[in-house]
Amino acid sequence: VKRLCYCVPHAVRAVLMSNRSKVHHFLPRVMQKSFCFRDNEIWYAEKKTDGKFKSPELTSTEKAFQISNYYSIRINGELSDVAETKYFGRVDNLLGSLIPDVLSSFDRGEVPVFSEYYLSLLHDLVYVMIKRTPEFPLNYKDLNAGKEIVREAIDKLGTCYEDQVLREKLVLELEDPVALGSYGRDVRVGAIVRPSERVKRAMSNLVVRWAVSRSKHSFILSSKIAYRIGNGGSNGLSNPNMEIWMPISPKISMVLLRDPTNSIPSIYVDTPTHIRKVNEFAAQNSGRIASKSQKLIESLTGVKSRFGTLPMSERGKIV
Repeated sequence: VKRLCYCVPHAVRAVLMSNRSKVHHFLPRVMQKSFCFRDNEIWYAEKKTDGKFKSPELTSTEKAFQISNYYSIRINGELSDVAETKYFGRVDNLLGSLIPDVLSSFDRGEVPVFSEYYLSLLHDLVYVMIKRTPEFPLNYKDLNAGKEIVREAIDKLGTCYEDQVLREKLVLELEDPVALGSYGRDVRVGAIVRPSERVKRAMSNLVVRWAVSRSKHSFILSSKIAYRIGNGGSNGLSNPNMEIWMPISPKISMVLLRDPTNSIPSIYVDTPTHIRKVNEFAAQNSGRIASKSQKLIESLTGVKSRFGTLPMSERGKIV
């Protein structure tokens, strides 16, 4: 992660840092909007440490799919929201334009069409959505990564006075989980925002198709956001049969795939059986899921809602 230097007086910088964004939605609220059950409430469930889901409940989109300081990085030793506001803010603005436009096209009975330039932007967007989730990279923990970074730095130090002073500082930081987490978070956020030409080339021949549901069955949202399905092979980008699914509404999922013969229609009606398989894949591989349907999320989690549709203001009355 690049260290940015701001020539700002300390008092002013302190105010800016204190007003920074601390609640970071890794699945943007604009994506949750179409999945809301009522107003800004969505059926939402998180997994416990044992891998089983907690009771699904109606949750405000403000509180769903978010982690405090998830994209905060250190600048001059202080936490900054520059990645959240400047980088992910632009990503979320693009989603805020894309999703309503696509849904409006479907409402008019039209097929969404993208220019070559916009298709390239979509490739970048989907790749960022794959990387920005807690499920990527798999089993990555900021604290553990920070420990590894500090230990490697200590091992590389020499015997000169400056290195000895730095070694003492780093040894102390090995006992500081906050500092270690910051190191690991800086690396993770840097990897997310850093573009990859190799991935860009691998995705360059992916085209957009739309899977729609004409039945009562619907897609869910998951913290994995955009998931690669191998269709019998690996889910790596090199697999010619690999597909990337990213639901944008309960009835519509964007699908990136390879179609060299242009034989797959732009819009195809997905079967209830396949929609169920996609939802199960998402639930099994995600730590958080959400749905517009109480029945669907209870079916996928295997847990009944404790409060049902009771307003959040009334739940404290239940013991």
